Amino acid sequence: MSALANDTPGGDRFRFAPPNPNGHVEPFHYSVVGTFEGKPTPERRWLVPGWIPQGQVTMLSGDGGIGKSLLAQQLMTAAALGRNWLGLSVTPCKTLALFLEDDEDELQRRQEAINLSYECAFTDLENNMAWISMVGVGAELADFSQYDGPQPSDAYHRLVAAAIEFGAGLVVLDSLHDVFSGNEINRYQARWFIRLLQDLAQAIDGAVVLTAHPSLSGLSSGSGMSGSTAWNNAVRSRLYLHRPDGEIAADESERILTRKKSNYARAGESLALNWCDGVFAPVHQTTGIVASMERRRAEAVFLDLLCRSEAEGRPVSDNPRASNHAPKMFARRSRSMREGYVKRDFEIAMETLFSDSKIERVSYRSPDRHLREKIAMKEAV
Repeated sequence: MSALANDTPGGDRFRFAPPNPNGHVEPFHYSVVGTFEGKPTPERRWLVPGWIPQGQVTMLSGDGGIGKSLLAQQLMTAAALGRNWLGLSVTPCKTLALFLEDDEDELQRRQEAINLSYECAFTDLENNMAWISMVGVGAELADFSQYDGPQPSDAYHRLVAAAIEFGAGLVVLDSLHDVFSGNEINRYQARWFIRLLQDLAQAIDGAVVLTAHPSLSGLSSGSGMSGSTAWNNAVRSRLYLHRPDGEIAADESERILTRKKSNYARAGESLALNWCDGVFAPVHQTTGIVASMERRRAEAVFLDLLCRSEAEGRPVSDNPRASNHAPKMFARRSRSMREGYVKRDFEIAMETLFSDSKIERVSYRSPDRHLREKIAMKEAV
């Protein structure tokens, strides 16, 4: 052991000598805990309480085509308007997104459907929402080819400058495999990249939402994780958009948004969603007398749609494997016609109506002369 090491605090117990010749080491800044006595404890800041924290990176993962980009664009709109997102409150702020999978025509089409759901115009978003579309151009935010370690790219610095200039409190990056050029299973690179995005969140004093595709193991296990577990460990919140599990005849419009990880809230909570008219909407689950009223209303809507289908010459079945399964067919009707009810609502309504002897199965001959069964209103005795 060197004499220099013995001259430092700790004597023989200090195994490694300081790097500078004079033995002086600049200590880390530390906060003495006692000084916090009487100091107000700051409240935790959220973009979406319990789901998306401020000053951090939230990962939104899901299989390709599941609707991550749409969900993120709905979040941007909600924040820009100061409205709810999927029934959750959102802190109003300006929003900016970097889209690398959708061109401006597609973004406009998607936004038009979102605007209709919020009953707003494009001009209502004029000063509070912006996007950058770089389809086919690319915008890798870090350079991992440098011998001396990864470095922020020119695109990253330009993105930070744009976010600060616009005054964004939310930045959406869609998606990970377009902005990250490193090795997804390299733990060091994954953690370094998330720290880079945390710097962006700190620079705007807001939130960063990063969409990502899960790995094959993440899909099969239902965890929704991608590449190395370092991604999950590095972010403070991770959301997973997926289809309902265990339903043989699951409606293609149904989704579940699950909070897979949260450092600041309970993990495992889920929101049931339904895709309709180009947007996702929450499936509300009520209880008590309100739930009873809603169930009765759903039954009335079911009967009305049953009469419509019969008048149109389109018989429906109660067989969940049939192509004309009544709940599935009714859920495809326009939102106004079905009054916002979804497949699950109609499944419950159908079972209740059978139990109450208000509907029954009857035989009929199809155009191909085969004898089949359909649902019909039961004649009053």
